Formats: sequence, C-alpha cells, structure tokens
Amino acid sequence: MDKSDLNELKNMLSGLVEEIIEEKLDKMTSKHEYKVEKKQKYRRRNKKEKKESNNNFNIDELDLSAAERKELAAASASDKKNNVHVHRERLTNRRPSGRIEVRCRGCGKTEKVSPALVVKDEDGFRYKCNKCSCSPG
Repeated sequence: MDKSDLNELKNMLSGLVEEIIEEKLDKMTSKHEYKVEKKQKYRRRNKKEKKESNNNFNIDELDLSAAERKELAAASASDKKNNVHVHRERLTNRRPSGRIEVRCRGCGKTEKVSPALVVKDEDGFRYKCNKCSCSPG
C-alpha cells in the first residue's frame, strides 16, 4: 500500500465514522424531551385504562338462553316487589345546631354561639369572643 491508498482508506473511514456519530446524535434525546415523552406515555396509558374501566355493563348484550332470560325476569320482578333497589334521596336538610347565648368575660358583649365553644368550669361557663381571644392579655 502506498500513501494514496492510505489516504483513500482514511477518507472512507472518517466518512463512515461521521455517519455513525450523526446517527447516534439523532437517536439521543435531551433529558427534558425524555421526561415529556414519559409523561405523554403515562397519560395515554391512563386514558386507555379509564376508557376500559368506564365501559358500562349492559345485561341486554349478554347471550342468554331462554331459561336464563326467564329466570332474570323473575328475579327483576321479585326485586321490584320487595323494593330491593329503591333509590333513596339523601337528607340535605339537617336540623339546625342549637346555639346558646353567652356573654364574653373580657368585653361583656353578648353573642349566640355553638355550645362547643363554651368551656364549663366550677363557676359556670367561660367564653371569650374572637376580638378578646386575639388581643394580648
């Protein structure tokens, strides 16, 4: 091999090395891009799981035999007769809490407050209003 052959070989190898390096750089991603890709992957997976979990079960779509359909109809009629699945309204109207009238031992102001805020001791009841509770002394 002479000098010109070595130069040609060097040029071929350097071009090959540059191509390999460029391919590696193209495949590499920054840390931020990796995190973003990971989040998107997680979100896609969650959306897929939510879709699968939100599938409503429909009894009409089942392949039931005539005897099974008859038994299902009898069970439904029995449930309706016995009020098994009665939708009950939640009680939204609570009874009002009892409030008592007390006098502040600091300033003498009279207020109606919840009994939980009043402390009972040997002299009776102790109560301080917010203004007196926040002031020093």
